[in-house]
Amino acid sequence: MQNFTLHTHNNELKFDGRANAQTMIQQAQDLNFDTIGVSNHIILHDNLTPYKKNETMFFDNFDTALDCYKKHIEILENLKSKFKINIKIGFEVDFFSSATWRNKFEKMIKDMPTDYLIGSNHFVKNKDESFVCNIYHLKHLSPQLDEETLHQYTINHFKNIIECIKSGYFNFIAHMDYCTIKGLGDTPIYDEYKYQIIEALNSTRTPIELNTSGYNRINRPHPDTWILKELAKANKSPILISDDAHFKEEIGQHFNKAETLLNSLNYTNRFTLDMLKRKF
Repeated sequence: MQNFTLHTHNNELKFDGRANAQTMIQQAQDLNFDTIGVSNHIILHDNLTPYKKNETMFFDNFDTALDCYKKHIEILENLKSKFKINIKIGFEVDFFSSATWRNKFEKMIKDMPTDYLIGSNHFVKNKDESFVCNIYHLKHLSPQLDEETLHQYTINHFKNIIECIKSGYFNFIAHMDYCTIKGLGDTPIYDEYKYQIIEALNSTRTPIELNTSGYNRINRPHPDTWILKELAKANKSPILISDDAHFKEEIGQHFNKAETLLNSLNYTNRFTLDMLKRKF
């Protein structure tokens, strides 16, 4: 069974984990894991201002964000000598496809000594990114988005994931159908975009995670089993199991179930730790 976890979160610096990094690392070591990666969120965009009052880990200023991320790296570096387990430093990055965002991100990330980056998307948006909204905040919008607008923004969400894969920035892609936990993109009308994501993963051979947090929320993993079956047919995109742990008890959760599923699909192309080399 896979003996490492790379998608975990902690609560220092007001990130959204529910325990500090030391507690999360200790739990992984107690479980005899070989490696733990701590990967708090990079969520920053020029148009995130409306959310800043309630979301301390959201940034609309790249320089302010960089100061926070460097402190996160420093916390983890200081913990390495206290544990036997191998500690990797990463970030889960909400990717945006606009040239403006990409230019600022590329400049910022070069000043961050991390081991790996996870590509992610928790947002719906319009084409020019003058409107971006985390899926958790959609219910708070006033007025609410009309059905056709939300449909188009959901399509943009999936297209953004395709561009995330093609960017080449990331060591692996997180929970590619995560939006379905909020009822977005979970009908067959969106399958053509999911197939495009599958094709992008296969053509670029970009690794993807099987995220076990879905077992707790919607009684299935991310991505959905049918997507895993399609990926297993080509067996080009390496896969790893991620717990997306925010509590220490979630580290390694449902890994046995995930292993059983991957074995049943004959998904043999597995992610290894030597794939963690920074892309740029």
